[in-house]
Parts: sequence; structure tokens; C-alpha cells
Amino acid sequence: MNFKSTMLSSAILLALVGCGSDNDKNDNIAQPQMAKFTLGVSDAPVTGLKAVNVVFDSITLRTQGGEEFTFETREDDDETKPEMVNLLDYTGDDVFALLEDEEVPAGEYQWIRADVINGDTNDLTMTSHVVYEDDSIEPLIVKRKGNDGVGEIQLDGFTLNQAGNEFVIEFDLKKSLVDPQNSSEIVLKPRGVRLENLAESQDIEGTVSDVLIANCETDNIAIAAEDGSFGHAVYLYSSDVETPMDNYEVNENETPADAPLATANVVFDSEDNQYEFELAFIQPGDYQLAYTCAAHIDDAEAEDQAFTLHQIKPVTVTSGEDLTVSFTLPE
Repeated sequence: MNFKSTMLSSAILLALVGCGSDNDKNDNIAQPQMAKFTLGVSDAPVTGLKAVNVVFDSITLRTQGGEEFTFETREDDDETKPEMVNLLDYTGDDVFALLEDEEVPAGEYQWIRADVINGDTNDLTMTSHVVYEDDSIEPLIVKRKGNDGVGEIQLDGFTLNQAGNEFVIEFDLKKSLVDPQNSSEIVLKPRGVRLENLAESQDIEGTVSDVLIANCETDNIAIAAEDGSFGHAVYLYSSDVETPMDNYEVNENETPADAPLATANVVFDSEDNQYEFELAFIQPGDYQLAYTCAAHIDDAEAEDQAFTLHQIKPVTVTSGEDLTVSFTLPE
């Protein structure tokens, strides 16, 4: 009995040692480094609309290795309702947070995708839509293959480090909103939408003198809107674009190399008594910044031969510093 008991104890001890060895091996396997990921949305506004309500259903990230992580986006007061965001409420560097401090592996990612609930005329209160100045409403859709009522906005290539990562999806509505002919739907196209890392981007802010604005309107009186108004805006171009303009060749699948990288409306600030603009989330580098009063004829789907830029300035955005630019009459 004592022998058998000793043998049994030895067997149990060997088994425990074996299990310990497996655990030690597993402990030695390198675990992926994790990252905190925060994502918001913002926009460069468009004229003629009171609201651009986009209903976000989920956000998916795909690693270089093909692993996907999906997070549902739900309203705080009702976890059954996808998040509806009026992009016009979050302009310039104002951001609405869709995700906050979600844990995912650090490293390189192939893409990020936002799934959007497309507009449905039978239920516009719960689906994406735009509201015009006269309070009329039209469905807003993002096209994709299939017909399940969900659209996709997919943006490529980004890196998450082991610290906190704050990103924003910036919608340039001048370029991404399209009103097709003979359609009751407004289309939100992925062009004009970009993903920016807040830690690596800066703002460009500035003013346009009222004298320069008056001169631009005088020089372009032939293209004034029917009510005599003009569209005042600034356009940001790469420094590599030889002749900044807006009559580049429109391409359905990708943004042309000579297209503006970002746009912003010039608006009058009654408190400061001046015309101001702001371009947010711009990567450091060399650019060309241009003022125009012809933004009202800028058609995102066509070449704009009558479009002109009134004044162009070379600018440099430096890491860690916001840039201030003034458009005035040449001295």
C-alpha cells in the first residue's frame, strides 16, 4: 500500500510538472502589443443644407494579417439605435467621437471601414438623410455592391502605436456630396473623405480681407448666382500641382492628383468683424492655399471650366504648430 501510494504520488507529481511546463511554454509565446483606438468624425461644410445626417452602424478595422475587429456604434441613451451624426454640427476641428479607447492590436492596418445605414424614404428619422434650407428632406446613400441598405466608406493604410491613438474621419462635403440628375437621393461618395491621425496633423486658420472679397466678386460678376451671391472658400492643393484649379478630370474610382486636398468655406464672424476660414487635420508639409469666390459653381461631378482662383499662396505646415494665413490685396 505504501509503495502503491508512493507510485501514485509520483505520477501525480510528474503530471503536474508536465502541465507546468506547457504553461511555461505558453507564457513564453509573444503576445501581441495592444493599442487604444479612438475615432471621431468631422467635416468641411457645404452650403445650401441645414443638416447632413449620417447614420453610422459599425466601424471595422483590418490588420495587415487579415484579422478584423468590428465595433458597433450606438447612441448613448439607446444601445439599439445606430449613431446618427449631423456632420454640419462638427466643422473645422470640432469632432464627434464614434469610438473611445477601444483595445486592438498595435501595428499596421490595411483599412478602416465605416458601415452607414442608407437613407430610406419610408423611415428617414432612422436612416441617413439631408435637410435643405427650406426643410425639405432627401435620403442620403453610400453606394456599394449589394442591396441590403448598408453603404461602406473604406479608407486605406494607417498605423496604431502602443500608446493612445486618436483618429478622425474628415468629410469634405464639397467634394463628397453629389446630387445625381433624375434622382431623389443624395449620394455620399468616399472621395473627399480622409482619415487623419490627430497627433500628426495641424490646423490652417486665417482671414480674407473684405476688399479682396469685393474685388473677386467684381472680377467674376459674370458667374454670380441668380440672386447675385458668390461662394467664398479656400482650397488646399499639393505643392506639386503645377496650376491649381478645379477643372481637373473627374474620376469615379480615385481622387485626381491635381484635385484639392481639402476645402473650407469663408464665413463672416460678426464678433471679430472679419471673414474667416479654418482647415483642420492637415499633415505637415508644403502646400498651395487658394482663395476663390467661385465655389458656388464647383460641381463635384464635372469639369468646371468657368471656375477661377483669385489668389494663391505657397504655405508650409510645421509639425506641432497651427498655421495662420491672411489673404489681402498685394502691396
